[in-house]
Amino acid sequence: MISVAIVSPKRSLEPINKVIESYDFGCEFHKYIYNELSDIDWIYEDCKDRCDVIFFSGELGYHYIHNHIPNIAIPCAFTAYGTKDILGILLNFCIEHPEIPLNRVFVDFLTPLNHFMDVQRYIDPKNMPYFYEDKIYNYKRITARTQELWDAGKIDLVISRSINNLKALDELKIPYLAVFPSAIMIQESIEAAVKELRLSQAEEMDHLVVILRLPMERSCNGEEREYREATLHKLLVDFRRDNGMDFLITAGFGRFELQTQAPIQTISVERIQRLVRYLQEHLNFPFRIGAGLNLSGDRSHYYAEVALLEALKYGGNDGFLVSGDNAEMTGPLSATHAVTYSYENQNAVSFAKNCGINQTNLLKLVGLFQLNESAHLTAASVGKLLNVTSRSANRILQQLLEAQLIHEISISGPNKKGRPTRTYGFSAESFRKRLL
Repeated sequence: MISVAIVSPKRSLEPINKVIESYDFGCEFHKYIYNELSDIDWIYEDCKDRCDVIFFSGELGYHYIHNHIPNIAIPCAFTAYGTKDILGILLNFCIEHPEIPLNRVFVDFLTPLNHFMDVQRYIDPKNMPYFYEDKIYNYKRITARTQELWDAGKIDLVISRSINNLKALDELKIPYLAVFPSAIMIQESIEAAVKELRLSQAEEMDHLVVILRLPMERSCNGEEREYREATLHKLLVDFRRDNGMDFLITAGFGRFELQTQAPIQTISVERIQRLVRYLQEHLNFPFRIGAGLNLSGDRSHYYAEVALLEALKYGGNDGFLVSGDNAEMTGPLSATHAVTYSYENQNAVSFAKNCGINQTNLLKLVGLFQLNESAHLTAASVGKLLNVTSRSANRILQQLLEAQLIHEISISGPNKKGRPTRTYGFSAESFRKRLL
């Protein structure tokens, strides 16, 4: 069970105790009270070997431990106020104390460390309260700044979260309003700290989403559609069983979605290629596949949709994969050596636009270059990679030749159409300099 150390001034511990008693967080709590910030030194030594996380009632303790104890062994968190919470406190103050202008109030917990909670965006400068502007945040400096503003006649009241510092304000006879976080704020902050710890302890998992779409011709009637969907579903079930794979199959209208999770970096491209080739072998009607792989399930879904669009543009019975933080595209997946490319490659995209080459086709050739700089290029091999005719492939090769990005290696005897077969190679230095 997760063990949480609650570290707080005595008065601030009371509302935390009520929340702990009211909600089941699925963890055990050890409570510590500090009177001076320096007490946190011994508290840390006492709890570091028996607690999984330290939860402070406020920012002062949190910042103290990070500034005074190097190489903290366990994560720390605190009850966090949001901008809406701060604005709510100020609004309630204005309603309950209309006799005190807001610009004559010192809020001692709005600091550079929390960027003043962006309050400046919502309050007119002429009505702005005073903030604590020193980057060193402790009781002594808070008290000194409070007294400075009071003695200068600039404030009439302090709104404070520094509960252990209220005695100093009493001694200075400076009026104050002590604020405490609400029960829901405490609950959400503890839940967030425990959730973050659990996530950090859990093994990272990759999410794989594969979308299979069945393009239907206009002549395809309802009976044929039903046959194709049933056939594909059975093939997917057979593939899952025969390959010992574990993925969820969800059927939609003219499409299927496969989902699975596995420890990070254990899902290989070859695993998805096996599915593509299996369907190529067993299906006698059109299909397109888009796969997405990422640590985030939502990002994996988005990647799969992007990859499916690429497969639809490609036009053949094949698939593409989008993966990684940079959304790299890999495909067509039926190829023995599938190329990987990215639409973030602005050099290649700009060159394609200027030369009138389809950017997807050029990016695939860039991917081939990155895979094998010594690859030999012919109209037939390029046509197969790009799913274009040999004539279109020849046109692309000629444009790259004119741009000195490739060079001619050899000319062999006439092919079936009576034309010589020209073989090209990448001009590596020029290609890399201009397209990468």
